[in-house]
Amino acid sequence: AAVQLYSGLSGLIHHTCPVIPESHCRKMKFMKEDLLAVTDCAGNESYIDLKVNRTYREKPVVLSFGCMELPYGGVELLKVGEFFFSRTGKPYVTMRGVDQNGIYFYDFYLKIPDYRVPKDCQLVDPVWTTLFDVFACVLAGDEEEVYWCCGRLADRSIVVMDGNGNYYHVEKGKEKRYIACNAPRPGEEDFHTVMERLKEEAGRRAGIAQRKQLQEEKQKRLKRLEEIRDALPFRMGMKWGLKLGERIIVPPKYRKILPPVGYYCAYEENACQWGIMALDGKVVVEARYQKVDIECNGTVHLTVIPGKVKTIKL
Repeated sequence: AAVQLYSGLSGLIHHTCPVIPESHCRKMKFMKEDLLAVTDCAGNESYIDLKVNRTYREKPVVLSFGCMELPYGGVELLKVGEFFFSRTGKPYVTMRGVDQNGIYFYDFYLKIPDYRVPKDCQLVDPVWTTLFDVFACVLAGDEEEVYWCCGRLADRSIVVMDGNGNYYHVEKGKEKRYIACNAPRPGEEDFHTVMERLKEEAGRRAGIAQRKQLQEEKQKRLKRLEEIRDALPFRMGMKWGLKLGERIIVPPKYRKILPPVGYYCAYEENACQWGIMALDGKVVVEARYQKVDIECNGTVHLTVIPGKVKTIKL
């Protein structure tokens, strides 16, 4: 709430603190996105970012990046003139003239192009990375400061450095975790020792996540194939495709398609060149065989030339 004190000063009352005196002013106006416009007695207007109690002479534009509706899902910056300002406790301002299209949100952090990298910033992979690949990084849900991103690990987590030379490991949906610093204390592991262990752990997690993703994709595809199991070949002009009722599953583009066996069917692309595709149109055996026989158990006999047959399992 904006108030005027008996002394004539104007100020703000906030639920976490007593009255904050401002100064003699003519008008105070609350704006959207936690901004306050203040007009002094001389008619000059300034703007206060109420999130961090920081004043700007020019009206800021609030920019949101990422999905603000989700927990830890988004980041805000203020655009003032040619600069972008953070809304963190420790102030950060970009270089002059940074292109807004170059500022990009990746899952849980905002990447800001910035070449003012501290000389003591260490890299996750110094062999393949240079200081020019390092960028300023705003973590979603972290209102302390803007960090320097030192690299990304195999599981898509990142390592960042703060303004005091402390390094943190950051994963999506989790708070940053301190791992090392530029001046390790007695008994504390140095940055490179910690990174070797972190990279190994991240590689293991990435492998598990990849296998899980492949399994989920396989299950989804099997469910999709089961839903179109009753698809039948249909002819349009001189070409054949697959249709489920009135819904076209595979557009007519083949010379011939045989009735499906299970989730698969034989198709002829050119004369005497047969292959096998799944009912969703994905080719599983290229069309280069004279004849194709599919059994109900998924065994396939591919005739290369008369008398030479190759057998595979789908």
